[in-house]
Amino acid sequence: MNAPLPAVPSHVPPERVIRFDFRNDPELRSDPWRYLAAMNDRPDIFFSPDLGGYWVVTRAALIEEVFSRHDLFTATSLAIPKIENPAPLLPNSLDPPEHTKYRKIFTQNLFSPRALASLERDSRAKARELYAAFAPGRCEFVHDFAYKLPIDVFLLLMGFDPARRDDCIGWIYDIFRGRTLEETTRGFADAQAFVSEWLQAQLLDPEANTGGMFRALHRSRVDGRPLTFAEMHAMTMMLFTGGLDTITSQMTHIMRFLAENPGHAETLVAQPDLIPAALEEMLRRFGISHIGRMAAKDFEYHGVRFKAGDPVVASTPISGLDARAFPDPLTVDFGRGGERRVKHLGFGAGPHLCPGAFFARTQLRVMLEELLPRMPQLRLAPGAVIETLTGATLMLKALPLTWAQ
Repeated sequence: MNAPLPAVPSHVPPERVIRFDFRNDPELRSDPWRYLAAMNDRPDIFFSPDLGGYWVVTRAALIEEVFSRHDLFTATSLAIPKIENPAPLLPNSLDPPEHTKYRKIFTQNLFSPRALASLERDSRAKARELYAAFAPGRCEFVHDFAYKLPIDVFLLLMGFDPARRDDCIGWIYDIFRGRTLEETTRGFADAQAFVSEWLQAQLLDPEANTGGMFRALHRSRVDGRPLTFAEMHAMTMMLFTGGLDTITSQMTHIMRFLAENPGHAETLVAQPDLIPAALEEMLRRFGISHIGRMAAKDFEYHGVRFKAGDPVVASTPISGLDARAFPDPLTVDFGRGGERRVKHLGFGAGPHLCPGAFFARTQLRVMLEELLPRMPQLRLAPGAVIETLTGATLMLKALPLTWAQ
């Protein structure tokens, strides 16, 4: 017998009610991409009563509008299920114009060429170090590489103690993989306590911290004044939660695809100049983030009536599999975008376009450049059963790989 449908708000018409639980649906664990591609057969906007109830937008063009129309879809509430009075993440928890001045700190300071001067060098060195630690011809890619590279480089650039890596992985897991509000809230609370203790220690002697991103944070100004402790804390939490899991998750899907499609992998080894364009197509094909917004007021949008406070999910995997925007969306075509490369919403759009996109692209490119030539005849390990972990992002639970020696 099917479970009874949770309560649906009175302003939601019955024909738009369709169940979709992106944190717990078992179909997402076995074959998420075909399940999400089936959204092509659903209404442009529907309402899921799961996770406290929220609207789901299924067309790439409309998802881009949700990202861009902060007058309608506010970023002041990002979590689904909704968290009451959430701790702010600067700049993501703000709408323009307040958002703009903090975003500039990210684009002009934290992710500036000066702050990230060592990013590629550090990423390559760490990638080679992790590869050297693999057993000959095999690895479990998720835990042996994908979890470690983004966090190790981030800890280095922020001047965190690298010995806290495993703690960070645990907190990130709860935040993004939490299947209940309690698990997600626990992850945020633990991460916030860690960042608070760390930041207090750094501010006692800022010059002792040699991390490029921390130095940029400490030098930053807003409205002509130094950042407060609360602002630095909120921005560090944004860095901590905004990029680590997403890069890790993206790595797992890209490497699985290449292991299962040796022709594509061989093409990138033979023609490494194709990697940047190929990367954009794989970011399109394997979108990972279910991003929350909230209706800023009562309004009608594309024939749907929203009430102030309604949660809304703008999903990058759904946008990337929209057949109206990307014909034959499940096919990976490295030439899909032509000379201009494929345009996707993997890093969002509008005012909240991810300022860390360069950071992510650099690490993903370095991964391909460093690993693929060292992994000839890359394949999934025989008998491997692949499971996707659901949550705010999609990630593989494990990815056992083999290659020729």
